[in-house]
Amino acid sequence: MKFKSKDWIEIVERDFESAWLKGREILSEKNFNERYPIYQYDCGQEHPVFKTIQDLRKVYLSLGFREVVNPIIVEDVHVKRQFGKEALAVLDRCFYLATLPKPNVGISSEKLREIEEILGRKIDSSEVDRLRSVLHSYKKGKINGDDLSFEIARALRVDDVKSTKIIDLFPEFKELKPTPTNLTLRSHMTTSWFITLSKIVDKLPLPIK
Repeated sequence: MKFKSKDWIEIVERDFESAWLKGREILSEKNFNERYPIYQYDCGQEHPVFKTIQDLRKVYLSLGFREVVNPIIVEDVHVKRQFGKEALAVLDRCFYLATLPKPNVGISSEKLREIEEILGRKIDSSEVDRLRSVLHSYKKGKINGDDLSFEIARALRVDDVKSTKIIDLFPEFKELKPTPTNLTLRSHMTTSWFITLSKIVDKLPLPIK
């Protein structure tokens, strides 16, 4: 079905959730027998890199090697232990991971009025207490970001669309800046190997392979 993409881009900017729900109006699925042409799907084509990995994997397993999964995310202290004085030069080419801090979100009387406008009704003191409790639990890390919208919706007894609009009222969520950690993406496989070996050295007979 044809549609004007510019119009939908404007709708998305105004209200993403409603645009998402209205998508079914322009994307209709025909019955299989009414589709033309009816395509025949052949087997896919494997990538040479992954084919090589699989071939090598079979070879090493046939030679008696044990397969393990080494950590992909490692603390920079492990790099320092391995490389000593060269560690800073090595860490210079590592990618550090960052996290978003949990904002301390307050509910002012003005925010309450804006929330009531979204809900189209007054909210009582018990609902305000539940909302504050949800935001406080989020700050403490007891509620994950993925569950925040659901928990707000449950606290105020509304749907997810209105819950998302309520979250959008708080600038604290929009102004978050990543905070760096001491976790890095693995740059040298040997760094991960030392971690793995330290965990299994007392559990497997030597030599470990």
